Amino acid sequence: MKKLLTLFFTLYTLHSIGQQKISTDSLLGTFVIDLRPTPESQPYLKDFKFTKIDSSRFDGEFYGYPFEGGFLNTSWDKIYFAFTTADQSGTYFHSGYIEGNKVFGITLNEN
Repeated sequence: MKKLLTLFFTLYTLHSIGQQKISTDSLLGTFVIDLRPTPESQPYLKDFKFTKIDSSRFDGEFYGYPFEGGFLNTSWDKIYFAFTTADQSGTYFHSGYIEGNKVFGITLNEN
């Protein structure tokens, strides 16, 4: 029985370490995003700016359009985000994550 308790404690401890909250202090500023549709395409670079972060909410600018009310989730080992922007062709839904100094994500426009 003692071995089982030790194994359970070890697994629980390892699981807990990966779930620590991540600081958002380093996010303020500009990331350069490559929006090319395929790896073979020419780079298509646009700025993604975090201009204000307040707990789990953030404001910024993407593709030249300012936005407010983005959401951050820092409860995992990466920072996850979601926000919307809009232009003449409709609303764009963006989501992704930040790992190290890289941003990974996807955008959807219903039109």
